[in-house]
Amino acid sequence: MCILALATPRALHACAVCTELPEASITDQILAAEVVVFAGPASENPFEYSPQHVIKGSEQKLHNAPRIPFLIDSVTRRAFRADPTTTVLLTYGPEINDKTGRGFSRAWRRVFVMNPDRSAFLERLQTDGRLWDLGKTENAARVSFFADYLWHPDQALHDSALVEIGRANYALVRPIGDRFSTGQILEELNDLNRFAYWPVAIRLLGLKTDPQARSIVRSRFAKSLKSGGLHSHEWALAGIEAEGVSAINAIGLALNDGRKTQDDKKALVRALSEAGSSQNQLQGVIVRVFEDVLDSDPELTLQIAIATRSWGETALYQKFEALVALEETDPATQFFLNMVLQDDGTSE
Repeated sequence: MCILALATPRALHACAVCTELPEASITDQILAAEVVVFAGPASENPFEYSPQHVIKGSEQKLHNAPRIPFLIDSVTRRAFRADPTTTVLLTYGPEINDKTGRGFSRAWRRVFVMNPDRSAFLERLQTDGRLWDLGKTENAARVSFFADYLWHPDQALHDSALVEIGRANYALVRPIGDRFSTGQILEELNDLNRFAYWPVAIRLLGLKTDPQARSIVRSRFAKSLKSGGLHSHEWALAGIEAEGVSAINAIGLALNDGRKTQDDKKALVRALSEAGSSQNQLQGVIVRVFEDVLDSDPELTLQIAIATRSWGETALYQKFEALVALEETDPATQFFLNMVLQDDGTSE
C-alpha cells in the first residue's frame, strides 16, 4: 500500500478535483429549514416530486412554499421503481441564518434518499439538534454526535460527519481523535476522489498515537514545512501533536524564512493558534516564537494578534504598542492592536 502517495503538498495545485467542503452542512440545512418533507414521485408525473409526509413545519407552510422545482434523476427513479415506498428528504427554507435568526435565499433542496440508517440519523438529529445554535460548531455535544457517524457504512452519513468535524473547534475534536483506526484514515488520504475531505483526515491522523501514524505525520510535517502549499496548516497542526515543542520551534524557523509565501506563513500561524488554544501548556513557547516573527515579518502582526487575543498573554504587548506607533502599520492592524491593548487580552 502506497501510504499518502497522493498527498504531496505541491503536486496538486492544478488538480482538476480540488474542491472544498460546503460552508453549510446538511445538518444546518435541515435545522434551518421551515419545511422538511418526505417526497416521492407525483402520481400525475413520475418525473416530478410530490410531498408525501411533512416532518417539520405545517401543511400551511408547505402550501405557501413554491412548487418543488427539480425533476427526479434517473438513479432516484430506479430506486422508486425498485421499492415504491422509497422517499427522498427535501427541505425548504434558508441555508444560512444571520445572528438575529433571519434567513435568506429560501429554496427547495434535496438532501438524500431515505433508508433505515438515515431515518435513525434524522430522528436523533431532530431530538439532539434542538439544543444546538444554528450554524454554530463550538459545541461539544454536536461534535460527539457526529463522531458517532465517522466511518459509518452509509457514505452520506460519514461524509456529513466529516464536514461537521472539519468545521468544529479543534479543541473539541482532540478528545475524539483516537476513536478511529489509522487504516481508516489512510484510506481517505490515499483516495484522490476524497480530496475535499483530506484536511479533516489529516486533522484526525495527527491525533493518532500509534507508531505508524506518528511516523507518517513526522514525515509529512517535515516535507510540508519545507515546501509549503496545500494542507500546510493541517500538517503543521498534526506535527505539533506528534512532536510538541520541537515542532513549534521548527515552525518558528520556517516563519522566519524569507522565501516562504505569506499564505504559507499565515497557515503556520493559524496552526500555532489552534495548538495554543487547545493546549494551554504550549502557549508560552508559541508566544516566544511569535515575538521573533514580529521582529522579522511585521506583515503577520494582525494574524498573530488575532491568534493570541484570548490567551491572556501580555508578553507581546510591548511589540504591539511599538507597531501601533509606526506610520507604516496599516489602519486595520492598528485598530485591532488597540482593541487588544485596551481589553488586556481577556475578550474573545
